Amino acid sequence: MSRSGIRLPSWATASAVHALIAINVALFAVTVVLGENLGGRSLDLVLALHGPGLLDGFGLGVLRLVSYQFVHSFTDPFHVLFNMLVLWYFGRGVEGEIGARGLVHLYLAGGLLGGIVQLAIAAGGGDFDAMRLVGASGACYAIMVYCAMIAPRQSILFFGVLPVRIGVLVGILVALGAYYSLMELHGVSASKTAHAAHLGGAAWGFCAFRLLRGYYVALGTRRGAWFPGLARWRERRARQSQEDRRFRLDEILEKVQREGINALSPDERRFLERASKDLRGR
Repeated sequence: MSRSGIRLPSWATASAVHALIAINVALFAVTVVLGENLGGRSLDLVLALHGPGLLDGFGLGVLRLVSYQFVHSFTDPFHVLFNMLVLWYFGRGVEGEIGARGLVHLYLAGGLLGGIVQLAIAAGGGDFDAMRLVGASGACYAIMVYCAMIAPRQSILFFGVLPVRIGVLVGILVALGAYYSLMELHGVSASKTAHAAHLGGAAWGFCAFRLLRGYYVALGTRRGAWFPGLARWRERRARQSQEDRRFRLDEILEKVQREGINALSPDERRFLERASKDLRGR
C-alpha cells in the first residue's frame, strides 16, 4: 500500500497492529501445542462463540464475544495467516489515522458486532446450538472497511499481481458476505465460513467512519474517552459534587457568622477542616 493515500506507521510504531498480531499468533501456537487435550476439546473450541455457551459461568459466557476474536482453529493455519495479513496490511493505515487505542477499539467493536450478527443469522437459520465461531475475521473486516473509507481510490496489488482499488475490492468482499449471509439465513450453508460475522464487522467499520470518525480520531490522540457516555456521566457527577460542597460550605460559614464557631456540630467542624485543607493544597 503506497503512502500517497494513507499514512502508514512503521512496524516499530504500529503498536496496536503489532500487539494484536502477537496475541493471535501466540494463542494459535498454544492451540496447536495443546491439541484436543482440554477435556477432549481444543482451546479454540473452549473459547469459541456459540449460543448456549453465552450462559456459561453465571453469565460470564458473554466474554466469548471477545475471546473468540483471538483464537483460530488449529486445523486451518491459512485462516489465521489470512487474517493476520489483512490486519497487517490494512491495520497500519487505520492506526495511522486513529492511533493504537482507536484501532484496538475498532477491532473489538467490529468483532463484537460480527459475533452478534452471526448468532442472529444462525438462530434464523436453525443453527444456533451447533454454531461455533472462531477467528478475527469480523474484526478484520471492520478495519478493512474503515481503511477503504479513508482511501477508496487507492490501488493495491491483489494477490501481488492484479491492481485493484481498495474500495472496489472491499465492496466485492462485503457483497459476497451479504449474499452468503442470506443463504445461511435460508438454511443453505455453502461453506463453513462465517460470512455473517464478516458482514457485521464490515457494518461497524462503515458506521465507525461515517458516524464516529471524530470520536475514533480523538480516542487515538488520547483526547477521547473509551466510553464517552460514562465519561460524561462522571463529569456531571463531579460537577454536582463540587456544587453540593460549595453550597454546604456557604451554609456552614453563614452559621459561623450568625452563631459563632462553637455552634458547629462535630460533622460540620470536620467538613470545614477538610475544605480548609483542600483550599490550602491548591
